[in-house]
Amino acid sequence: MSENKNDDTKSVESEERRSFMKKGALATGALALGLGSAGTAAAQDGNSVLVYTYDYHPNVPFRVTNSLEASTVVRLLQRPGGGDVPEISQPDDYSGWVIRYDLGGQDAAITTVMFSRSASLSRGDRRRFAGDATIFSSELNLLSTTLQGGGNGGTSTTQSGGNNSSN
Repeated sequence: MSENKNDDTKSVESEERRSFMKKGALATGALALGLGSAGTAAAQDGNSVLVYTYDYHPNVPFRVTNSLEASTVVRLLQRPGGGDVPEISQPDDYSGWVIRYDLGGQDAAITTVMFSRSASLSRGDRRRFAGDATIFSSELNLLSTTLQGGGNGGTSTTQSGGNNSSN
């Protein structure tokens, strides 16, 4: 009987180690990209958006293809099993959009999502992510960055009041 207990303990320790190693690899990868640490203030100004680290492609034009339902945004900005992360106490304050990077061919595109508390975007809007980003939530694998105009080197074009726009 004690052998089974020992095997269970090893299994739990092994799972904890794998989880720790995955988080460490994520943090190492983010640092290799030259990303610093973040705070909640970085994603609260009028130009900031959140994007998944693996979908962050700075200075690559993308098009907004659709907005996300509020319930979907809340689910995506919570822990996988439910519950808030420390950086986002009110996920329902955020809006979300589906975006598609323009990579030069009809079949050469990446589709992902981004979130913001203050940006106001519509279907068809073209933007780019700025070349600098910070880790916003390592638990959700989110970066904070700013939006810039489309592919022509424009300036930041987000506006306040993302949830107040009329469609």
